[in-house]
Amino acid sequence: MNNFFETSKKKSKGRRLGRPARRGLRALFNLALILGMSAAVIIACLYLFVVREYEDDLGRTYPALAENSYVYDVDGNRVGVIPVTESRETVGFRGLGEHLPEAVVAVEDRRFYGHFGVDFEGLARAAWTDLRSWEVQEGGSTITEQLMKNLYVPEDQRLDITFRRRFVQSALAFTYERKHTKNEVLTAYLNTVYFGDGAYGAEEAAQRYFGKSARDLDLSEAAMLAGLLHAPSAYATWDGDLIVEPVRGRRDRVLMLMQEQGMISSQEREEAEAAPLEFAPDPPPEDPAYTPFLEKVGREVEERLGPRALQLGGLRIHTTMDPDFQNAAVETSDDVLFESTDPSAAVVTIEPQSGAIRALAGQEGDFNLALDARRQPGSSFKPIVLATALKQDISPESTYISHDLTFDFEDEYYEIHNYDYIERGEISVSDAMAESDNTVFVQLAADVGLDNVVEAAEDLGITTPVDPYPSTAIGGLGSGVSPLDMASAYSTFAGGGIHREPYSIESIDRNSYGEVETVYDHQISGRRVLTGNDAAVATQVLRGVVKDGTASMFHDLDEEIGHPSAGKTGTTDNFADAWYVGYTPRLCTSVWVGYAEGQRTLVGVHGLQEPNGETLPMDIWSGYMATATAGDLALDFPEADTDELYTVEDVPSSGF
Repeated sequence: MNNFFETSKKKSKGRRLGRPARRGLRALFNLALILGMSAAVIIACLYLFVVREYEDDLGRTYPALAENSYVYDVDGNRVGVIPVTESRETVGFRGLGEHLPEAVVAVEDRRFYGHFGVDFEGLARAAWTDLRSWEVQEGGSTITEQLMKNLYVPEDQRLDITFRRRFVQSALAFTYERKHTKNEVLTAYLNTVYFGDGAYGAEEAAQRYFGKSARDLDLSEAAMLAGLLHAPSAYATWDGDLIVEPVRGRRDRVLMLMQEQGMISSQEREEAEAAPLEFAPDPPPEDPAYTPFLEKVGREVEERLGPRALQLGGLRIHTTMDPDFQNAAVETSDDVLFESTDPSAAVVTIEPQSGAIRALAGQEGDFNLALDARRQPGSSFKPIVLATALKQDISPESTYISHDLTFDFEDEYYEIHNYDYIERGEISVSDAMAESDNTVFVQLAADVGLDNVVEAAEDLGITTPVDPYPSTAIGGLGSGVSPLDMASAYSTFAGGGIHREPYSIESIDRNSYGEVETVYDHQISGRRVLTGNDAAVATQVLRGVVKDGTASMFHDLDEEIGHPSAGKTGTTDNFADAWYVGYTPRLCTSVWVGYAEGQRTLVGVHGLQEPNGETLPMDIWSGYMATATAGDLALDFPEADTDELYTVEDVPSSGF
């Protein structure tokens, strides 16, 4: 009787393959081995090729994401946002709160903590599905792979599911997880992913839907946000409002998965499912009163940090804007210019002791009047000629003959006359300022030197080109000036002769993933361009305009605002532009009134036949400054000493 081993041996021997068959099997095995090794080498090479291209990016703790920048007023209140293409605010892992990371893991990648970026079990299941359907279908993507897709696959290609794209995602995900902790992966993912309604990242979504930070979300709210990730646009109406029932269904599914995976108890699930979905109301639109100031802020950010700073974003911009001043500037302008056909106004207020811009108002469509409306300043330019004379120790008590002027200058014929062709005869420079005498200031400019007038304008804060022509003395400038420039120039008088560059930004912090870094901090500085006494003398002369000159025709400014002030009116040919620029010891404000398109007369506005600087601009200046200075202790201007100044007889005559 044969035993088991003998029987087995005989049976086996009976089925032994012949020598050619064994050689065929061996060859087949060798071929498979070679093909397998070749495939492994090819895959390894492809892996290295793919990873090398993104090596630097993959090594960063968090991806560099464009995010919104936020603007704050002088009191620390948020007054504006400078958006980027994807509306986002990044936060660190702690900023995601207790529930949201767990909810996302439960619904998007339940084996997240058990794989290394690629879920091979899920990948195999997805591959089997692909083979059966003879097409590549989405499935098996881990959170890390989704992150790689969001970061490195162009948005218009993310729906194109190919073996190549899946391989690239998997290779990048595997490498990314070798360099990062799970918390870092979740943080990057939840700051990148889209939650619908234009909200990218968890913080923006939490603010958009619930009006709170992501760290403050309760379980029900976190589950709802996690549920949106499946198809964020599918749960909203055309105008972005969420459809409650489908959203509630997705939330409840997330809660069920969280319970199944041991993240929450059944009681916590029941309580969260019973919680009502209460969405935050839409945030109020940005206050249009702040638009001109915010534009100035944006330009200043680019000047300080470069043009890419706002493109990358993440900035917290702390500004000099006083919201009470800004609102008062807009409201007073609207109160004075209340008709739909009325002209526009621009108002700029600067703090002379620092250069801080406290208000900057005036917008017509997309045209920033306070910054870009460069118009003829008219007689409001005369104080710059006065400053030039004071730098040469010429006394404002010097006298000239007020009379019509005709002369040639550089092959150009000039006729200079006063309003209504008035000739005042012998008159001091101080009185000529009060009466706004054109002929005297053209003579004075010739005596002090037109090139010196140009230099003084630049020193005082005029940034547009000023040409050395006789008409410059009375505001006939080729390029015009902005309301900001005029406020800056007069601030030098109010600031004791020190010109401080006007600025709108106190400091800038960069907030990225919860880490805050100060990238700009303004340091107050200035350059002395007039002696303190010269500035005081200029103020004394401009006080005469307010008390007894053109600024006193319809207003008693000291009484109206409760503070002593100094200033000058300005009107251009055909009454196209009207100005008043004035200051107290604490604040300097310029007001311009005109039409945005320029060269359109103001005659007829509110029935005025002579709409000059004494009318509409002073109406705005008085009402606004009364509000801006309310509650402040009235201060006197510094005393002026004219004893050391020379009269015009001691300097060369213009010959006019």
